[in-house]
Amino acid sequence: MEKFQFKRAEVLRGPFDPGGQPDTQTGQPMELGFFAWNIKGGMTASKGVLTDPPRYQDFWHWDRATRLIQLAEKIGFEYQVPFARWIGQGGATDYNDSNIDFLTSAAAVAPLTDRLGLFSTAHVTYKFHPLHFAKFGATIDFISRGRWGLNIVTGYSAREQAAFGILDPISHDEAYAMADEFTTLLKYLWTEDDRIDFEGKYYQSYGAIVSPKPISRPRPVIMNAGNSDAGIDFACRQADWLFVTAPTLEGYKARIEEAHSKASQYGRTVRAATMVYVIEDSTDERAQATKRWLEDEVDSEATLNFIESMTRMSYADEFFKGGADTEDPYGGVGKEMFLRIALGIGAWQIIGSFETVAERIRELHEVGIESILVCFFDPLGGLHHMEDSILPIMKRMNLRN
Repeated sequence: MEKFQFKRAEVLRGPFDPGGQPDTQTGQPMELGFFAWNIKGGMTASKGVLTDPPRYQDFWHWDRATRLIQLAEKIGFEYQVPFARWIGQGGATDYNDSNIDFLTSAAAVAPLTDRLGLFSTAHVTYKFHPLHFAKFGATIDFISRGRWGLNIVTGYSAREQAAFGILDPISHDEAYAMADEFTTLLKYLWTEDDRIDFEGKYYQSYGAIVSPKPISRPRPVIMNAGNSDAGIDFACRQADWLFVTAPTLEGYKARIEEAHSKASQYGRTVRAATMVYVIEDSTDERAQATKRWLEDEVDSEATLNFIESMTRMSYADEFFKGGADTEDPYGGVGKEMFLRIALGIGAWQIIGSFETVAERIRELHEVGIESILVCFFDPLGGLHHMEDSILPIMKRMNLRN
């Protein structure tokens, strides 16, 4: 059979935006996403969750999860993102060992919601083909009437790669080269009306087409959380949202400015977001007491397991300066970072009263963050506090309309 019988793709790498980039503006100064509703324990590796498993640990069960998702939409959250894990971290709490799939769940959530953005995640190095996600995503976008988007990550866990039969790790920069080619073919399949032939270094497709197309025009939104040089470059070439991670507010500001400058060089725009882990209460003292309790009950085994996998992440060097040491009780990262990983997997921690939470969000907005992806220690309580107490303060701060 002749390989090339159809329209041949001429572009193999980004920047590539046939039809332009989608408009992601919602009119909200600080957009809100709801994170990790689908996974056991969320982002809390602490034996404290065992004091009330349905509330703190097993909210991923479908009846509870749908209640959370619908409440998030009701109070005004713009989107939801499941925590994309294939293999959990174990420990005394079976941390993240059970979870609802992050692709099929978007299809399940679609008819249960009306406005909420629905994101799934693609792990590029886990042997998926772009045609898989082009078709799956177009279908979910079609049935949700244009509310689906894709988080493209390279995949960093050696245990997860082994589960997919990959025993030799793919280098960091090569993984992003794969992601670049993956995304280019994905965009072709979402926008080309004719069958195409694509022959790249990592992906080949002959005579491929996706129909129906996504309802989103010109295509669904793409997000990425790469924070290394290669990761930021990929996001600026191909993504619409970049989820930034930094140890300080100054670090956030510098990284956001770098991303905006680089995207501009490619003739594109990239909006900046970040992930936050929230423990909120009526006073700072009560919230801090909850944090101390969770830290005192830390699931060290699960946290060390996460650190072992996290050292393959694109921003690991900034935090770890030399990698994990499993002989050290803190995995070679120091006690402060160890506890930050246990409570929030290294995300920006926001701990305090309702007023303090709003103020910490305002600080992120001032350095250029336009959206926060929120994981609460207590998801149901956190959403109710958000509705009743935090959002009114954010509105007075002009962070929400």
